Amino acid sequence: MSPRSLALVSVVVAALTAAAPATADQSQSVTATGSAQLKVAPKDRKSSSSIAAAVEAARQAGIPAAIKDAHGYAVKYAKAAGLTLGAIQSVSDASNNGFAFGPGFYGPFGPNQYCGTVRRPILKVVAGKKKVVGTKKVHRCFVPPYVVTVLTVTYAAT
Repeated sequence: MSPRSLALVSVVVAALTAAAPATADQSQSVTATGSAQLKVAPKDRKSSSSIAAAVEAARQAGIPAAIKDAHGYAVKYAKAAGLTLGAIQSVSDASNNGFAFGPGFYGPFGPNQYCGTVRRPILKVVAGKKKVVGTKKVHRCFVPPYVVTVLTVTYAAT
Protein backbone atom coordinates (compact mmCIF):
# COMPACT_ATOMS: atom_id res chain seq x y z
CA MET A 1 0.00 0.00 0.00
CA SER A 2 1.40 3.38 -0.92
CA PRO A 3 2.00 6.03 1.77
CA ARG A 4 -0.74 8.15 0.24
CA SER A 5 -3.25 5.27 0.37
CA LEU A 6 -2.26 4.46 3.94
CA ALA A 7 -2.74 8.10 4.94
CA LEU A 8 -6.11 8.18 3.19
CA VAL A 9 -7.30 5.05 5.00
CA SER A 10 -6.01 6.44 8.32
CA VAL A 11 -7.97 9.67 7.83
CA VAL A 12 -11.15 7.74 6.98
CA VAL A 13 -10.79 5.45 10.00
CA ALA A 14 -10.04 8.37 12.34
CA ALA A 15 -13.02 10.38 11.10
CA LEU A 16 -15.37 7.43 11.36
CA THR A 17 -14.07 6.45 14.79
CA ALA A 18 -14.80 9.96 16.04
CA ALA A 19 -18.33 9.71 14.65
CA ALA A 20 -19.03 6.18 15.93
CA PRO A 21 -22.69 5.66 16.87
CA ALA A 22 -23.51 5.55 20.57
CA THR A 23 -26.29 2.96 20.50
CA ALA A 24 -25.17 0.63 23.29
CA ASP A 25 -24.78 1.37 26.99
CA GLN A 26 -21.32 2.96 26.93
CA SER A 27 -20.43 1.81 30.48
CA GLN A 28 -20.94 -1.84 29.49
CA SER A 29 -19.43 -1.86 26.00
CA VAL A 30 -16.39 -1.14 23.89
CA THR A 31 -16.81 0.24 20.36
CA ALA A 32 -14.09 0.12 17.71
CA THR A 33 -13.93 0.79 13.98
CA GLY A 34 -12.08 -1.49 11.60
CA SER A 35 -11.33 -1.24 7.92
CA ALA A 36 -10.13 -3.37 5.05
CA GLN A 37 -8.86 -2.38 1.62
CA LEU A 38 -9.15 -4.89 -1.23
CA LYS A 39 -8.14 -4.69 -4.87
CA VAL A 40 -10.89 -4.66 -7.52
CA ALA A 41 -10.32 -7.41 -10.11
CA PRO A 42 -13.11 -7.54 -12.72
CA LYS A 43 -13.33 -10.44 -15.17
CA ASP A 44 -13.94 -7.97 -18.02
CA ARG A 45 -12.41 -4.50 -17.64
CA LYS A 46 -14.62 -3.23 -20.49
CA SER A 47 -17.98 -4.17 -18.93
CA SER A 48 -19.69 -1.91 -16.40
CA SER A 49 -21.64 -4.84 -14.92
CA SER A 50 -18.45 -6.90 -14.54
CA ILE A 51 -16.70 -4.00 -12.81
CA ALA A 52 -19.71 -3.40 -10.54
CA ALA A 53 -19.77 -7.10 -9.60
CA ALA A 54 -16.04 -7.00 -8.81
CA VAL A 55 -16.49 -3.88 -6.66
CA GLU A 56 -19.30 -5.57 -4.70
CA ALA A 57 -17.27 -8.79 -4.34
CA ALA A 58 -14.32 -6.82 -2.96
CA ARG A 59 -16.60 -4.99 -0.54
CA GLN A 60 -18.13 -8.27 0.68
CA ALA A 61 -14.71 -9.90 1.02
CA GLY A 62 -13.58 -6.97 3.14
CA ILE A 63 -16.25 -7.51 5.81
CA PRO A 64 -14.47 -10.29 7.79
CA ALA A 65 -11.16 -8.41 7.59
CA ALA A 66 -12.77 -5.18 8.83
CA ILE A 67 -14.37 -7.02 11.76
CA LYS A 68 -11.01 -8.61 12.60
CA ASP A 69 -9.36 -5.17 12.45
CA ALA A 70 -12.03 -3.68 14.74
CA HIS A 71 -11.58 -6.60 17.16
CA GLY A 72 -7.86 -5.85 17.42
CA TYR A 73 -8.59 -2.24 18.37
CA ALA A 74 -11.36 -3.25 20.79
CA VAL A 75 -9.01 -5.61 22.64
CA LYS A 76 -6.51 -2.77 23.09
CA TYR A 77 -9.21 -0.34 24.23
CA ALA A 78 -10.69 -2.83 26.71
CA LYS A 79 -7.25 -3.65 28.13
CA ALA A 80 -6.41 0.03 28.53
CA ALA A 81 -9.72 0.60 30.35
CA GLY A 82 -9.29 -2.45 32.58
CA LEU A 83 -12.24 -4.28 31.01
CA THR A 84 -12.74 -7.78 29.66
CA LEU A 85 -14.07 -7.92 26.11
CA GLY A 86 -17.25 -9.93 25.55
CA ALA A 87 -19.42 -10.89 22.58
CA ILE A 88 -20.31 -8.63 19.67
CA GLN A 89 -23.42 -6.56 20.41
CA SER A 90 -23.73 -4.73 17.10
CA VAL A 91 -22.05 -4.11 13.77
CA SER A 92 -22.73 -1.07 11.60
CA ASP A 93 -21.56 -0.18 8.12
CA ALA A 94 -19.82 3.15 8.48
CA SER A 95 -20.66 4.35 4.98
CA ASN A 96 -18.04 6.60 3.49
CA ASN A 97 -20.23 7.92 0.66
CA GLY A 98 -17.87 6.77 -2.06
CA PHE A 99 -14.78 8.26 -0.45
CA ALA A 100 -11.77 6.07 -1.30
CA PHE A 101 -13.81 3.93 -3.68
CA GLY A 102 -16.24 2.75 -1.03
CA PRO A 103 -19.95 1.94 -1.49
CA GLY A 104 -21.61 3.98 -4.22
CA PHE A 105 -18.38 5.10 -5.89
CA TYR A 106 -19.16 8.10 -8.06
CA GLY A 107 -17.23 7.82 -11.28
CA PRO A 108 -17.50 10.09 -14.29
CA PHE A 109 -20.75 8.34 -15.33
CA GLY A 110 -22.65 8.30 -12.01
CA PRO A 111 -22.95 5.92 -9.07
CA ASN A 112 -21.94 2.34 -9.90
CA GLN A 113 -21.61 3.20 -13.62
CA TYR A 114 -18.06 2.46 -14.69
CA CYS A 115 -18.31 2.63 -18.50
CA GLY A 116 -19.58 5.32 -20.82
CA THR A 117 -18.81 7.82 -23.55
CA VAL A 118 -16.26 10.56 -23.00
CA ARG A 119 -14.91 13.31 -25.27
CA ARG A 120 -11.23 13.26 -26.14
CA PRO A 121 -9.38 16.14 -27.79
CA ILE A 122 -8.12 15.88 -31.35
CA LEU A 123 -4.66 17.46 -31.43
CA LYS A 124 -2.84 18.85 -34.44
CA VAL A 125 0.61 20.41 -34.61
CA VAL A 126 0.33 23.98 -35.91
CA ALA A 127 3.45 26.15 -36.14
CA GLY A 128 5.35 23.74 -33.91
CA LYS A 129 2.71 23.76 -31.15
CA LYS A 130 -0.03 21.28 -30.33
CA LYS A 131 -3.47 22.74 -30.88
CA VAL A 132 -6.89 21.26 -30.13
CA VAL A 133 -8.80 21.21 -33.40
CA GLY A 134 -11.86 19.31 -32.19
CA THR A 135 -13.08 16.45 -30.06
CA LYS A 136 -14.18 12.90 -30.63
CA LYS A 137 -16.43 10.62 -28.58
CA VAL A 138 -14.89 7.38 -27.32
CA HIS A 139 -16.14 4.58 -25.08
CA ARG A 140 -14.09 4.21 -21.87
CA CYS A 141 -14.32 2.18 -18.68
CA PHE A 142 -12.78 3.21 -15.37
CA VAL A 143 -11.99 0.51 -12.80
CA PRO A 144 -11.49 1.71 -9.22
CA PRO A 145 -8.15 0.32 -8.03
CA TYR A 146 -9.49 -0.75 -4.62
CA VAL A 147 -12.51 -0.74 -2.31
CA VAL A 148 -12.42 0.20 1.37
CA THR A 149 -14.85 -1.50 3.76
CA VAL A 150 -15.32 0.26 7.10
CA LEU A 151 -17.31 -1.25 9.98
CA THR A 152 -18.03 -0.08 13.51
CA VAL A 153 -18.31 -2.98 15.97
CA THR A 154 -19.61 -2.76 19.55
CA TYR A 155 -18.61 -5.45 22.05
CA ALA A 156 -20.02 -6.20 25.50
CA ALA A 157 -17.48 -5.51 28.23
CA THR A 158 -17.21 -6.33 31.92
